[in-house]
Amino acid sequence: MKTNQTTAVLAPFSTAIDTLALFCGLLGILLIRTATPSKVNGQSELPAEILVNSLGLLNTAEVTYRSQNGRFATREEILTHLREKGFSKRTAIDLENPNPYELSITTSPDGMHYQVTLKRPSDMNDKGTWCKTAAFSDDAGVIFLGSAIGCKSSTP
Repeated sequence: MKTNQTTAVLAPFSTAIDTLALFCGLLGILLIRTATPSKVNGQSELPAEILVNSLGLLNTAEVTYRSQNGRFATREEILTHLREKGFSKRTAIDLENPNPYELSITTSPDGMHYQVTLKRPSDMNDKGTWCKTAAFSDDAGVIFLGSAIGCKSSTP
């Protein structure tokens, strides 16, 4: 008798949970489709959202690293930290080998400040490489998107 009462009480929630699961699944498919890199000149062009999410992860990792070590991490230290915590494979871009992008992390000598850049390399002899979106951040945690001066903005 008690099982039937429990089932009757939980029945409305079961439908809501099923609907929520279906919605989350569809949202996941949509996000994966949206985040799939397009090809430009044979190389993957990542959407700005992936650049922003990657820098958000790096900013969070830097703050965590600083709370544990008393200073911000260098590029090698933060990549090791992400790998050890299991976060290195959770990003849409491989931060250890972000080809065709370059990841640069500069830490001040005292370890109290850092700057992160995720950008595509530019070739001065190939104008097609000049106007790619790049992402920047620092220890303030603000993420910036930009492209070279004179380029039409490709970010919203």
